[in-house]
Amino acid sequence: MGVKVNGAKGFLSEKVANCDVVMLKIVDSPHAQSFRAQVKRVYAARKAVDAAVLGSEIEFVGCPANWGQVSLAVGDTALVFLKSISGCLYEDAWRGHMVVEQIDGETYAVFQHRELWLSTNVPTEIRDCSRQDPTRPYASAVRLDALEAYLLQLIAKTDA
Repeated sequence: MGVKVNGAKGFLSEKVANCDVVMLKIVDSPHAQSFRAQVKRVYAARKAVDAAVLGSEIEFVGCPANWGQVSLAVGDTALVFLKSISGCLYEDAWRGHMVVEQIDGETYAVFQHRELWLSTNVPTEIRDCSRQDPTRPYASAVRLDALEAYLLQLIAKTDA
């Protein structure tokens, strides 16, 4: 069965088109589903955040945990897809983040879908850099450098 994350446009393209993409370090969760995070990198600042937030802390509403989706936690570093609704920042509703962590000495982003490398709906450059997450049977790990390069290409195409 193929991954249908973004319809016909391509893997993560709808998220990139509709959200800003940032790397965050979650530092606090003052309320349920509410997170405070340090901005480590801004990949796209078109919809919700300003590039000037780099290095500062922001607050946003995260997605709740449910079947097939694990919520962010204090201490996580993650690529997060954010949008603004009525002046507040929200994590995109489904698979709105990818936790970033070290696996066997390399940095990976964890995508909450198993066997991503088998999906023909995912570009070769992502499939070739994907593997089974060693601690999450429901997830795949994508090498962060490859994912960042892919996201930056999508952002450039979207902004063109």
